[in-house]
Amino acid sequence: MDFKDPKSQKIILGVLLGFLALYFWHNRIYSKNNQKIQAKETQYESILTNLKNVELKAKSFENLKSEYESLLERYKTVELLLPEEKQVPLLLTQMHQGAQTSGITIREIAPRATYPLSFYNASDFSIQMTGNYHEFGNFLSRIANFPFIANISDLNLTSGLSAGKKKETVQATFKMTTYFIKEEERLKKVQF
Repeated sequence: MDFKDPKSQKIILGVLLGFLALYFWHNRIYSKNNQKIQAKETQYESILTNLKNVELKAKSFENLKSEYESLLERYKTVELLLPEEKQVPLLLTQMHQGAQTSGITIREIAPRATYPLSFYNASDFSIQMTGNYHEFGNFLSRIANFPFIANISDLNLTSGLSAGKKKETVQATFKMTTYFIKEEERLKKVQF
């Protein structure tokens, strides 16, 4: 190739100008736009990932919501056994009905201390009653079927004398404990 030939010089000059134009195009236009394109692609991937996460969370949210509703229903059935507040009138009504149907005579019901336990409070009552053994057993079975939890402890049975027509062969004293949920532990319904 002859460099002194004007035709060769034009070709070399054209190739150099082409490389120079390509170099400026790459550095000035393509690189800047390529960085923007890569940034947009990264942003697109991030948005797409977030969208998929949101879709998965929405599906799991629906599952969690239905699970929450079923657990709330189960909680409400258990809550009947462990009321939200101390229910002395209900206790007295249940005791009176149990005593009437079993034939026991309640001599005394004395409220004792209310004290906190883990997530609930306990209330003690001291109870004295008279009747016969079968009536007392019937009464205890009625206590076991109260619509709330009631425990009997410190049971003391003594033989009693018959009084009048009715034979009261047993005098019983015991402590009954009922339970209710602490105010700060009550379940609050979540709004979705």
